[in-house]
Amino acid sequence: MIETEISRAIIAEYNKKLTGHLENDVVIVGAGPAGLTAGYYLAKAGVKTILIERKLSVGGGIWGGAAGFNVVVTQDDYIPNEFGMTSTKQKGLYIFDSIEFASALAYQAKKAGLEIFNLTEAEDVIIKTDAVEGVVVNHSAITLSRLHVDPFCIASKYVIDSTGHPAEVVHMLRKRKPDLFPEGIQEGFMDVEKAENGVVDKTGEIFPGLYIAGMAVCAVYGLPRMGPIFGGMLKSGKKVAEMIIKKL
Repeated sequence: MIETEISRAIIAEYNKKLTGHLENDVVIVGAGPAGLTAGYYLAKAGVKTILIERKLSVGGGIWGGAAGFNVVVTQDDYIPNEFGMTSTKQKGLYIFDSIEFASALAYQAKKAGLEIFNLTEAEDVIIKTDAVEGVVVNHSAITLSRLHVDPFCIASKYVIDSTGHPAEVVHMLRKRKPDLFPEGIQEGFMDVEKAENGVVDKTGEIFPGLYIAGMAVCAVYGLPRMGPIFGGMLKSGKKVAEMIIKKL
C-alpha cells in the first residue's frame, strides 16, 4: 500500500540520519545566521556537524527583517557572495531580501553536508571531565506541551551556542555554575558599530568544549544589540568554524 510505503521511507530515512549523528565532531544549537554560517564552513571542511533548531523553520530572525519589513543589510558582501545571494548597494550598505538571505544560508549549508534537525530542542548539556561533550535533546512539541517525557543525548567534541539573544546553552551551564557569569547575561543598548565589531572579536570558547557565536556573544559579554544588520553574525559564524577546524 502506497501510504505505508511513504511512512516506511520517511521513518527509515530519519532513523538512519539520526542514528548516524548521535556522535559528532560539532553540535550547533540554534539555526540563525551565525549557526547556519558556522555549519556551512564546518561541513565544507569535512567536519561531522549537526545543527539543531527548536522551531519548524531555520534562519532565526532573518525572515522578519526590521519590524516585519523583510529586508536585511550587511556592511560588506564577501560572505553573502559565497552563498550566492543577490544584493543592491546604497550608502555603504548591502541590501538583501530576507527570504532569499535565509533560504540561501540554509540551502548552501545543506549542500555542503550539514545535517539539520529542526523541531529539536536542547534542554541540557553533557559535561564529563569538566568539559561540554554534547547536548541533551527532546522534541520541541514535547517540551512546549510540558509533558514529562525523557530526552535523549547527542555527543560531540564541541558545542556551539548560536541561540541568539537568550544564549540558551550558556544559561544551562550558568544554572549549575553561577560563578561563570556573576554579572548575568544580557545585551546592552543598541549600538550597531560596537556590536558588529564586538560580536566577531569576542566569538570563541568560553568553557571547555563550548563556543559562542552570533548574538549569544553579545548577551554573554554585555555587548550592545545591533538590529537587522547581519554581517557581524555571518563573520562570527565563519570565525567559530575556523577556530574549531584549527583545533580538530
